[in-house]
Amino acid sequence: MQKAAQLADANANANAGEWNLIIKKPSSKSQETSYRDRRFIVNLKNENWTLKTMKMRDSMNKTLKNAKIDLIVITVVKMQKENNIALMISEKYIADVLLAQRAIWEHVFDVKSIKKDEKWHKIIIHSLKTDIFNTKIEMKNIKTKLESYNLELKLIINSIWLLKSENRSRNRHASMILTFRIEAEVQRHLKKRLLAARSTYQTVEYRDYWSNDQCQKCQTFEHLQNKCNRSLRCLYCKRNHQIWEHKDQLSTCKDKQSCNHMISRCCNCQNAHFANSAMCKTYQAAQSISSQKDHLVTKL
Repeated sequence: MQKAAQLADANANANAGEWNLIIKKPSSKSQETSYRDRRFIVNLKNENWTLKTMKMRDSMNKTLKNAKIDLIVITVVKMQKENNIALMISEKYIADVLLAQRAIWEHVFDVKSIKKDEKWHKIIIHSLKTDIFNTKIEMKNIKTKLESYNLELKLIINSIWLLKSENRSRNRHASMILTFRIEAEVQRHLKKRLLAARSTYQTVEYRDYWSNDQCQKCQTFEHLQNKCNRSLRCLYCKRNHQIWEHKDQLSTCKDKQSCNHMISRCCNCQNAHFANSAMCKTYQAAQSISSQKDHLVTKL
């Protein structure tokens, strides 16, 4: 309801020749939801688009300022796969406000389509023959063909190979990502094999990390640094500082023989070694879990 009211106010004021922005009130939603509310995705027509992201951001903000919409600021512009650009606006506003006035700013890009950011759910289909869906024409028709083979399958974007084309040419089989809008659809298709090119194929849940992936911030496992919300821990001594501080301390230490700046301590098992040591029981357990559970998942 809040989004609808905000959008209605923005439209009404724009039609009257004014732009009086309604600041978004603090929300009780999660950080991820707030993050997605501020993002939208621009798909470009030109595959050879060369304008740098900072120039795109500055050009976009200049266009908004010229249209007297200078309270909204584009803070991030990031290139993505499939000729997409992700844009994020300042924290006080939601993407709906700019999407409602796309005619003012879309000339900045060679726009094919614009959509709100949303969380998608993915599975991996394994051991597809690489000689199918391998030309440009076949790649464009993957979604249509897979949905025709599997009547209950409803994909929101075209499927993509996990392996790059040069690597697929050296392999007879490879894996492909299928993307859904609803998690329930993922769970339904995980329970059965999918039909493609006269054969059935196994599927597994897609994950963007492995069980043995170690975070470079907190040094624990099963997530990466860009998703970490834990406290900073040193790889060498488990204290709350960056690892390069050890080098700075060593370079200024006068007592080299009894120096304790490199006394190792693992933050995971508390023993005297680095957190990524093969002697660590926690490290060994993560490798064991990975070999048991992740052998079906192909890394990007």
